[in-house]
This record gives sequence, structure tokens and C-alpha cells, in this order.
Amino acid sequence: MTALMSFSKNAITQGWISFFRVLASNTGIQFVFGSNEQPRTDGKRVYLPSLPVTLTMDDLDLIKAFGFHEVGHIQFSDVVFFQAFAAKHGDFARFLLNALDDVYMEYKQAGATREAEIYFRRKASILFKREQFRDGSESVAEAVACYALCYLRVDRWSEYRDPLAVIEENFNKHFGAHADHVRGNLNDILINEFPNVQSTQDAGSLTLRIIAMLKALGEEEEKKEEAKQDDPQGNGQPSPAGDSGSGQDASSAESNSGNPDGQQQGAGQGSSADNAQGDSKPQAGDATGNEGREGESQPNGGDKTDGQSGPGGSKSAGGDDAGAGDAASAQQGTAEGGKDGQAGASEAANGRSLKEIVDEILNATGLGDKEVFDGGESVSTVSKSVKSGTNPDYEGKSLAPDCVIDGKLDQQPGKAGKGFGGGAGHKEKVDGMSICPVDVPEAREMEKRLGRKAQVLASKLQGLLMQQEEAESFTTTRGQLGQNHLYRLGLGDVRVFTQSEEVERPTTAVSVVVDLSSSTQDEADKKFAKGEKVQFEAAMAPSTLRSILESVVLLEKVFDQIGCPREVLGFAPKSGELMSMVRCFGDNTQTAINRIGGLRKMAGGGHTPIGEAVFHAGRRLLTHEANRKVMFVLTDGAPGNVEKAVEMTRFCESGGIRVVYLVIGEKVRTDWLTTAGIPFAVAKSCSEVTPALLAEAKTLLM
Repeated sequence: MTALMSFSKNAITQGWISFFRVLASNTGIQFVFGSNEQPRTDGKRVYLPSLPVTLTMDDLDLIKAFGFHEVGHIQFSDVVFFQAFAAKHGDFARFLLNALDDVYMEYKQAGATREAEIYFRRKASILFKREQFRDGSESVAEAVACYALCYLRVDRWSEYRDPLAVIEENFNKHFGAHADHVRGNLNDILINEFPNVQSTQDAGSLTLRIIAMLKALGEEEEKKEEAKQDDPQGNGQPSPAGDSGSGQDASSAESNSGNPDGQQQGAGQGSSADNAQGDSKPQAGDATGNEGREGESQPNGGDKTDGQSGPGGSKSAGGDDAGAGDAASAQQGTAEGGKDGQAGASEAANGRSLKEIVDEILNATGLGDKEVFDGGESVSTVSKSVKSGTNPDYEGKSLAPDCVIDGKLDQQPGKAGKGFGGGAGHKEKVDGMSICPVDVPEAREMEKRLGRKAQVLASKLQGLLMQQEEAESFTTTRGQLGQNHLYRLGLGDVRVFTQSEEVERPTTAVSVVVDLSSSTQDEADKKFAKGEKVQFEAAMAPSTLRSILESVVLLEKVFDQIGCPREVLGFAPKSGELMSMVRCFGDNTQTAINRIGGLRKMAGGGHTPIGEAVFHAGRRLLTHEANRKVMFVLTDGAPGNVEKAVEMTRFCESGGIRVVYLVIGEKVRTDWLTTAGIPFAVAKSCSEVTPALLAEAKTLLM
């Protein structure tokens, strides 16, 4: 049980619950947390697995980065286009588009929210440290997409330098002797064309441009091989390793070439390479006329990547000398020797030609949905490990209940004593919780039986929960001279006076949690829920449920007189939904009382999920602006899971909420409250609630 006490107020108030509340409020996007959910978005909502109520700093950074990432997809990406593009062009095109769109989208999101950039960069650093990013080692198709993403980001976000070095090394291994040439062409396309990407459709066009470039490179090499087989004298010329990007300059290539047709072909390709019309040939040319230009440009491209890449960088830097040596030996040898030289140069690529490598890329399958830097995968890992109890960072902790966060908490304060403006009456659900139906006749009957109890209790609690009047000062051009503002005269600012006005601020926000489980019902309540009875029978002694509901009406009237912002939630598993919203902070008191009358029809269910109910009420109350927060839990005191109830109570207490249990009924259970040291009061019926609170109000609330 000691592990359940290890919540910190800062970890809760700055944790994922508050973060997603603010993010949902700012964007209008719902966040759905569920034990069986996978991290994803459908273009309208963001789905995440259930999480522990507090996270480590690294895990919290990852979950925040994932939130910004998915919001960015909803706001800036075209999900429908992406799905259609993937279905039409295949797995590699889908994976490459996802990488390019991630770069575009995260840059847009970072521009809109500075905080997003901070968490995107932290995500890259954390996932690299944990070795939980895709490094291109699985396949050549993966290497191309991973390289494109990191290459585009490394100039702006330094956290991508180390991942780029690892990915580039794997890129070189997959392409072998062709690596420098392919990478040079790819770099040129990314540098020249990515700045024009302003949408997912533009990223799709760039994806097709890269695919066309790869096809052109493969076809060009195949044509050269066919030409050399037709012309035996061509075997004495520079080896294919030299032709595919050895780094020889154009003049050297021309002097060693005895094939006029080859020179003419290279010159034609060189002129096409300068053409920006999007043809597949421009970046593909690697014959003698264009080879020298490519060889000269590669060291500059290598400085941006290879210079930081360790083993990958040294391999690329030495490619020019090695390629020249291979070409010289091939020129001095026979045709058979030339073939042997080609095989040796391509050893790192398993002796495959560039055409074969490109075909593998274009026909790749099984790349999966995991992104290059997939924060969602890490979030799922945390959720699964906590659920199985195998994560040492969360030893003794459990997952928070399933919940929905939609950002709708309250609106600006209305008049004193009238709660907040707005409310839940105009929408079907609040944070995924259904709105309780009204029952006006039932509510009127309960009000009649209360009499003047509310006034008596309100006068007692007013000093503990009342609103606070504060003097708020502001600068002006008239009023009382403010000595701290005299320096403004030297700046030509005449606002050296101060005025003050009284501002009434609520000091305490209250949440009332109502137990509606079947253990509180009697036979009359069960018949009433089925529609067989329409009102109370005055001759009958009130059941536990009726006593609880009347106590809720009493508290609602008390808090209305004091002026506390408040919320009332009922919990019962009968309807298939755990929570019912009776009154949110924005509703008026009469609406709340009418809905309390409807709670009797919502009662039922085979267990009492107090822990889950306390969590849902607490996660909303934690984000309220009031200085103090108090939660009243009205129950018969028999939770379905004692450990969960204590854990969630501790969670709320650590966040600054005073949790008070009002245990009502003839047969109640309080042993677990005593053992855990949780404050509570016992009353047999509603008539005893007022005396109990009057006698112990200061002890319970302070």
C-alpha cells in the first residue's frame, strides 16, 4: 500500500490529465483513453491506451509529444488522401509519405505552438537514447524513408544528428557501392523540392518524385550493363563501380572513355539534370558527362550527413579513393577482371545491381504502421507493462480508469451565488459522461422534506467554504499616487496612479460524487426504476438511496447559498456507462435539483466502483481554478475494490483535493476508511447528515 502514496502534487497538476484538458480545450479535439485502445487518430478524435495517473518525466514528455503529433495530423494532414495514396501506390510509398508528411506537419505544429517543438525534440532524444526508433536496419526501403526524415530535420533540430548517423550507416550497407550516388540524388531532391511542400498532397507528389528518381537510376544502370555486353571493347573501360558514383571528375572520365555514344548520352542526361520539370531522368544521369558533376557535389552533401555519422561517414568519405582505384585496376585487366572488380565493389550490397535494389524497394511489403520516431508505440509499451506489473518505474501502481477528455469544464463566473454560466444542458455528453435526465415531480418531493435544513447547514459551512473578497489593484491616470510607479515619469508614461476594486473570488470548488449502486436500493427503489411507482410513499422509511439523494439536494442548496462552484456526478454500472453528469460547473441550481430527481431511475448495477468514480470527479476538479477543492463522496461505504478506491482517493488528495466520505445508511462499512486514514462522517439517514456535518465540519474540511 505504500506505493499508492507516492503521488506528488506537481506530478499531478502538471501531468497528462491537465495537459490533455488544456490541449482539448484549445483545439476542440476529444482524447479517448481506454484499456483496449491503440494510439491513433481517425481525423476527429485521438485514441490512447489507459495510463497510470502519474508518469515519469521521460514518459510524460513522450505522451505530450504524441498528443501534439496527433493533433497536428488532424489540423494539418489530409488523412483521407493519405489512405487513398497508400492503397494506390503500395507499402513503400505509404511509409515514405508518412515520413515526409510527419516532417511537414510537425514543422507546422511547432510554428503554431512553441511548446510542441520542445516536446518533438525531446521525443527524438528520448527514443534515440532508448533505441526505440526505426534505424533503417530492417530493409533498404525502411532505410530510404528513415534517411529522408532525419536528413530534412537535422539542419533545424540538432537532436536528429545522432539518429541520422546510425540511419546513414545502414543506408550505406544496403546500397553498397551505389550508396553515394543514390544519396546524392536523394539529397538534391529533398533540398530543392521539400520547401515547396505545404500539404499532404504536396508530400505525396514529392514521394512519387523520389520513387521516379530511384526507378530512373536502376534503369540507367541496366542500360549500361546491356551496352557493355553488346560492345566487348566497353569491358576495358571504367568499371560499373566507377560509373555509379566513384567521384571521378568529368574531364578524367571523358579522357578515359572511348565510346562517343556514351559521351553523347551522358551530355544529354547532364542537361536534363538541370531541368526542374519533374522528369524522372534529371537525377538519374550518371554517365560520364554528368558523373563528374555528381562526384563533385557529393562531398558537400556528405558534410551535412557523413561528417557526423561515425562509421557511416568514414565509409562515404573514402568512397572516392576506393572507387578510383577499382576503376584503374579494371582498366588494366581483362573483361573477366572487370566483372570481378564489379562484384567486389558491390559486396556490401550482397553483389546486387542497383536495379535489383530499387525493385526490392518498390515491391517492399510489411513495413508496418510504426513511424520512424513513434511516440505512440512507447506509450503503448508503458500501458502494457504497467498493466502486467513488469515496469519497475511504476511498481505498485495501476492504470487509471478509461476516460474521455473533451476540454469542456466551465465558463466564466456568473453572478455571486449562482455558480457559473453555460453548463451541460445543451449537449448530450460531457467528457464522455451522459447527462442525467430530469424528474421534476421527484425533485419537488425531496425539496419538501428538507425544510430549512439547508439554511442551518449553510450558515455553519459558510466560513469554511465562502467566497473571498479581494482588492485588485491596477494602474491608471487618476486615483491614488503609486510610489512604485514613479519611474514611469522618466519614460513619459503618466500612469503613475493606482485604483483598486473589490473582486469576489470563489475560494472553494466542490465536487459531489453520488453512489447509485444496487446496494443502496430497496424494493420500492427497484420498482420505481422499472416505472412501476412514480413517487415516494410517505409512510415508508427512506432507503439508503433516497437518503443519499436527499442529502445531495441538501448539499446543492447549501453550496448555492454559499456561492461555491460545484459539480455533481452519479455512478452506477446499470446503464452500461459508469458515470452520469448531474450538474457541471456551468449549470444553475434548479437544473441540478431537477436532474437529482432523475437519479433514482439511474440507480442499479451489481458492484460499487468508488475508485473509478473518484478518479473521474477528481480529474475534472483538479483543473478548476479555485484555490481550494473539496470532494464529497456519498455512499454506503462498500466499494467493489478497496485498493482501487484508496489509490484514487490518494491521487486526489495528492493533487490538493480534500476528499470527505459521507457514509449513509443503516448498514455501512467504514473499516477501510479508518485503516487508510481517510476523513468520513456516518449518518443513518438524510436527517442525520446535517448534525454530522455540523459537529465535524471543521475536522472534515480543514
